[in-house]
Amino acid sequence: MRKIAIELVLHWRIAMKSVALLVAFCAFCAPALAQTSECQSVAKPTNRLACYDKAMPPSSKAKPAASLPVSSTQPGQMVDLLAAENARLDAKINSICRGC
Repeated sequence: MRKIAIELVLHWRIAMKSVALLVAFCAFCAPALAQTSECQSVAKPTNRLACYDKAMPPSSKAKPAASLPVSSTQPGQMVDLLAAENARLDAKINSICRGC
């Protein structure tokens, strides 16, 4: 009987900690919800956009476009390099498997 009482107390503590955590989470979320409601009440779309821009201004610097890397090899050289690699691989395979 005593074991059951101890288990009930432990379950009760876990449940109360969960409820306290949920209440704290909701309390911290309330200010975030309150900040956006003032811009939602603005009727004119341009004024509403200005309100949102004032609350969260756009970033001042745009990211520069990434330039393409300059390759030192030409496309024809890449094909030649691949052909040489394939020839070396074929030579290795032929030396491993004689008469397959």
